[in-house]
This record gives sequence, C-alpha cells and structure tokens, in this order.
Amino acid sequence: MADGMIGADPEQLRDLAKTMATSGETLTQLSSTLHNVISRAQWNGPDSEMFRGRWNNGLRLTLHDTGATLTQQSAAIKAQADEQEQASADTGGGTGGGAPGGGSSGGDGADSPLQGLVDANGNPIYQAGNLFASATGILASNLLGKMVDAGLLRRMPWSLLSAEAGQLGQYVKGTQLLNGLSMVGRAAGVLSVIGGGVQLANGIMTGDTNQIIDGGVTTVLAVGSFIPVVGPAFAVAGVAWAGLGMLSTSLGYGSTSEMIGAGASWVGDKVSDGAEWLGKETANVAKKAWGWLTGG
Repeated sequence: MADGMIGADPEQLRDLAKTMATSGETLTQLSSTLHNVISRAQWNGPDSEMFRGRWNNGLRLTLHDTGATLTQQSAAIKAQADEQEQASADTGGGTGGGAPGGGSSGGDGADSPLQGLVDANGNPIYQAGNLFASATGILASNLLGKMVDAGLLRRMPWSLLSAEAGQLGQYVKGTQLLNGLSMVGRAAGVLSVIGGGVQLANGIMTGDTNQIIDGGVTTVLAVGSFIPVVGPAFAVAGVAWAGLGMLSTSLGYGSTSEMIGAGASWVGDKVSDGAEWLGKETANVAKKAWGWLTGG
C-alpha cells in the first residue's frame, strides 16, 4: 500500500470478501446436498429417526445459517473496501500493495481492524477457560453417550444449547450437571469457530501466514466437532491444538504455527549438527583403520 493509505488494503478486503462469499455458497450448497442424501437414504428405525432429528434440528440449520452469514458479511466487506478506496483517494493515498502504514504484507505493518479481537482471543485466561470448557464438554458428552447406550437415559433431539440426554423415568444422579457441561463445551466450540474465523480473516488482511494457518486449523477443527460420528475426534484434536496455543502464548510466540516452525527448525539444526559430527567421526575412524592396515 502506498504511503498515505489509511486503514486496510482494499484489494485484500476484496480478496477476503471473495473467499467468504465462495465459502458461504459452499456451505449452503453442502447443506442442501447432504439434506437430499440423508432424506433419500434407505435407513429406518430408531437410530435413523434420532440421526435425522439431529440433522434437521441442528447441523443442517447451522450449515445453512453460517453460509448465509458468510455471504452477507462478504458483501459488507466489499462495501468497506469501496469506502476505504474512496477515503484513501480523498486523502491523497494510493492503492498499492503492502500493509497499512507503508509496511510489508508479511504481518509487520499496522494492525488490522480485527487485531483487537485476535488479541482478546489469545488472552491466556480466555484460552484456559475455553480449553477447560471444551475438555469437560467432551468428557460429559462421552459419559452421557455411554449412559444412553446402557439404557439409563434417552437421546434428546440435537440442538446447540439443549440437553443431550434425558430421563427414562428413573432419576440418574448427575444427569443435569453432565448436560450442562456438554452444552458449555458446545458453546466453547462455537466461540472457537468465531475466534478461528477472526484470526484467519486478520491473517489474510495483514498478510500474516502464521495467523492464516492457525485460524484455518482452529476453524476446521471447531466446525468438525459438530459433525455427527467424526465430531468427537475433531473435538479431541481441537483440545490438543488449543493446548498448543496456550503453550505458544506462554513461550512468547505470536502463533502456534510459529512455535511449531521454530521447533522444527531447531530439530533440523540438531539433526544437521549430529550428521556433521557423525561424518567427521566416521572419517577419523576410517583414517585410523587405513593407517593400521597399511602400517602407516
């Protein structure tokens, strides 16, 4: 971006708007496609009814609404890009590439409008709370599932903030607590989707590759945790990723991928040093052996 540009780069905003619009259309189409497949599937019985109930009352609406929201926000961001370009023109700014304030696109320039949200999402207290809520939610859902399989409880129609399992007539102590923890865990998952999306968008706007990677991984794992059957695996992976995020923050890294990259570089250096030492020692041994054989 040329000197004099105030705010974000309009071209980066338009790229973000295009990505969000494409993603929104994909989610909306995915919702429709999956609904057609699920509706036509030759599957009958209680498990079928329970699965279709969860789909119709929960995930289908979530996918559709998320897609619609992304599409709407893409239009808003595109309008913001137009306003940004006009404001920069009024102040004599250009529309070249780079970060606000004349910095590079590598994340070294001024913060984007989303940086405050990214910083809040990276707060150690928030990270610890979200990680704890996610972990306890997974454990609670697992226990409720085992109780349902054992015939102690019945599975409830799925929705984000509703009980996961209900009574069958007899009182099972702790059911309400487990349901509450499960709902808190799902809410933490939603916050992870939002936080990851904000981090991804901020990385795109500032050109910070590490933030793009971190935001993308967080969003994919959080969204995947709501998918039937494979959801628990995504949720566990999400908790592990969140734990790495807390570790990277405590070690002073700006992102998890930055920490992983630094660790990989360190390991590479140590392997290189070890290989060099092994080569020298092998050469010395070979030299001594040759001298012994030749009587030198």
